[in-house]
Amino acid sequence: MLNSLEIKNFRSLEDFQVKKLGRINLIVGKNNSGKSSVLEALRIYAGNANKGLLEKIAQGHDEKCFVESSDQESFNGVLPFEDLFTGRKFPVGEVPIVIGELGNEEEALKIYHVYRVEREVSVNDEDGKFIEKSVRQVSVTELAKVNKSQIVGEGLLILKKGNTVLIDFKHSHPSFTRFVLDGITVPSSFIPTQLIAMNDLAKDWDAIALTEAEEMVKAAMQIILPEFESLIFVNDSVYADTTGKETRRVAKVKIKGLSRPVPLNSLGDGMLRILQMVLKVFPAKGEFLLIDEFENGLHYSVQEKVWTLLFELAEKLDIQVFATTHSWDCIESFSKVAMDKKSIEGVLFRVGQSVRNSDKGRVIATVFDEQQLYNITQADVEVR
Repeated sequence: MLNSLEIKNFRSLEDFQVKKLGRINLIVGKNNSGKSSVLEALRIYAGNANKGLLEKIAQGHDEKCFVESSDQESFNGVLPFEDLFTGRKFPVGEVPIVIGELGNEEEALKIYHVYRVEREVSVNDEDGKFIEKSVRQVSVTELAKVNKSQIVGEGLLILKKGNTVLIDFKHSHPSFTRFVLDGITVPSSFIPTQLIAMNDLAKDWDAIALTEAEEMVKAAMQIILPEFESLIFVNDSVYADTTGKETRRVAKVKIKGLSRPVPLNSLGDGMLRILQMVLKVFPAKGEFLLIDEFENGLHYSVQEKVWTLLFELAEKLDIQVFATTHSWDCIESFSKVAMDKKSIEGVLFRVGQSVRNSDKGRVIATVFDEQQLYNITQADVEVR
């Protein structure tokens, strides 16, 4: 688990620090305060900034993530992944994006903007010397020492725990090819604000079918619908994939008192949200679970029960949870469960612009532990 968090030079988070984290962490703040950027930085940290993940994140924001064939040579205009950096431009000098624990930059993930330079090297062989051309990456700082004619491209250099990966802009394309740093990938589950595709949920269901996890899913579904008995995914006979490569699967639910199953989609967004939330818990075992806008689809009356289940599963499966919200009901229900589950540390931190003149309006975090949060909610003080 991360015990603290530091994010530098990533989107609006120029120098962002959270001095204390718990097993369950709720991130609050106004719209456009930087909550989603914190969650996004954690996704990149967990995925070691692999190319496919960066492409997916960039495309989700309609940001540039690959080089068009027309500008392969010129690199005019916006470059791939430039929007990830603070100010939406690559920094001057050797200034990387940094994501990791506070005060532990050696273990942190770093993303540098670099240039690729071709150079000639004299090599001795049996017949004498010959000239060989090789390509290396240089930092923006080193660029002043390089002949401009030697520059053959640009890219991102990813560093983490002594491992390095180069993402070359000249070879970027919308492939979603997965590149990872060997041996140190941190798998994580991400639950977006929108509903997850049913076929993806079906794959998660197949992975836990006929195991103890099925009972956990049942308990979760009964929070919304007490009459819920069982779930199955079946092929949709109405839908035909024009490629012939994929069959659409749909979820059917058995409800007490009914002799036939009913489509899950007919039971409302709450049932869909709770299903995707609990199914994404299991792939996150031992790692991170990231939830954007926890309260989406969940009525305020059930949120306390959902938090209780999430606290218990996080402890059982050794998961660190990060969730965002802008709902006061969500904050209240979280604080109640955090106080009740004292053995499982829950931390809330507020993201927003500092009012101090010395900070020049930078985005900062204010941390509240269980007792502080409980006292504030009992006094009906706004923490968003």
